[in-house]
Formats: sequence, structure tokens, C-alpha cells
Amino acid sequence: MLTSEDVDEVFDDVAFLEERFSDVQRLLLDDPAAGRENPLTLPATPCRLTVGPHVPGPFGPCFAVRLEPSPHAGAARVELLLADDGSLLGIADAGALDGWRTAIPSGLAARYLAPPAPRRLGLFGAGDPAWSCLLVLHHALPSLCEIEVVGHDPGTTRRFAAAAARRTGLTVRASQDAAATARRADIVTTTGGHPPVRSDWLSAGALLIDHTAAPPTPAVRHIGLAAGATPPAPLLLAEVVAGRALPRHAGRDIVHYRAGELAGWSALAAAAGFGEAWHRDVGTPMRLGRGIR
Repeated sequence: MLTSEDVDEVFDDVAFLEERFSDVQRLLLDDPAAGRENPLTLPATPCRLTVGPHVPGPFGPCFAVRLEPSPHAGAARVELLLADDGSLLGIADAGALDGWRTAIPSGLAARYLAPPAPRRLGLFGAGDPAWSCLLVLHHALPSLCEIEVVGHDPGTTRRFAAAAARRTGLTVRASQDAAATARRADIVTTTGGHPPVRSDWLSAGALLIDHTAAPPTPAVRHIGLAAGATPPAPLLLAEVVAGRALPRHAGRDIVHYRAGELAGWSALAAAAGFGEAWHRDVGTPMRLGRGIR
């Protein structure tokens, strides 16, 4: 069983992150049609169940199941099961996995979409998703040296900034001026729990990595992980990764990258996380049933 702290320990590893960047790039360049998840309804219950596709696992083909109970019945969890007989291989905190599986594609996107040698990151949000995003971008973009954090609660934001400085060794400050933070940043990342970011705050050539549901604005070039449901239609990140399109027409263009769901990635990330946990002996062993003595 993997707690949120266990999930962070597994994913916050340089070699592991590089392998996951490769996974995302491969999914972007291949046809992901066979890797879609299937949401299921459970009659007479408030639970939501999502079954992922079969993916390679540490003990053979496996699949991930996400179980979301009612809001008052505990946290969501992800279970990894063997494909051939449904044997339970592990359980992990779904919230922690969500943060990393969202941040990793954004880290790969940043490598393709960021301006040259970005130095300043404006991080909007001071919660768990912001933490995962911070660590992924710190690894993906070695040129980063300054980070400003914007959040709704000043105390929480200051504590987050202090922890981030200790973890990364970078200069990290809490900021209460959202507009000035965005103007100073080469990259702005939104993760929720913060004032909305306006496109006229962004500097020429900046990259906005958007993990929120804010509507797109026509003033920037839009690039998405998946096809958008609302106009303007984004250029797909896969086109940039494949070398078929450029992220900017000119160096001063602002790029707005919209995070989204990449077919097959959730199950692949879960399987890779469990496999790494077993390899490094992270987590708590558990036994189901009474057994035979």
C-alpha cells in the first residue's frame, strides 16, 4: 500500500522521471486509441469506478482501477490488478498519483514550449498539485533558479515556499502580487487555489502551463495535450514533439499550454509507480484474508 508520502518518494526521482517523460512522448507519437479508460457506474452506490487499459506491469500485463467513494466515505484510491486473474497487486492514494500524472506531461511540454533557458517560474497554487508540478519542472528545466509562489492563504504560501526552497535549493519566495509575479516569470504554472491569471499579465515569449479549467483567451497561442472541446482549437502538443509544427511564430509569442488527459497515461503511470515502489521497497506490505497456518 502506498500513502501520499510513499507516492512522492517513488516519483521524486531523476531516473524515474526521465523514464516517465519517455512514456508520455511515446504515447503522444503513437496512436493512443486502444488505451482509453472506461468509467463504470455502480448501481445503488455513490461510488465512481474507472477501469484503465491493460499495460505492462512488474508481474506481467495489468490494469488500474480507480475507486472514488462518496465525499464523506474516505479518499479516492487506485488499485493495480493482474490482467489474467484480477489479483490485487497494490493500492495507492489517488490524489497523490493525480498530482504526478498531471505534472509529468506538463514537464515534457515545458521542454518543448518554454522560452530558451528560462530562469524564473511563477507558481500559482500552494497545494499538493503545485508541489508535484514544482518538482517535475525543477527537474525538467535545469536553468530555473528563482520561483515565486502565489496562493490564497499567505501563511500556507510562505510554508510552501520555505519547503520548496529546502527541497530544490533554489531561491523561492511567497508573493501576494499575482500580476507582478506573472510579469516577472518566464514560465507561469496554474494549479488551482489561487487568483486567476490574466493573459495581459504575461511577458513576451512566456509559457503559461494551465492545469485549471479557466477558459482560453484569444491573445495567446494555444497548445493542448488533447483536442479541446471549446474554441479556439489548440495546436496539439504531439505536433510540436514530432517536429511537424513550431510552438511560436515569433519569439515574442506567448504560449498557453492546456493540460489534459492523455489516453493510456494514467494506467501506465500507476503501473510504473507500483513497479518502482516494489523495486525500492517503498510502501507498507499488506495481506488480504486470514491465510492458512
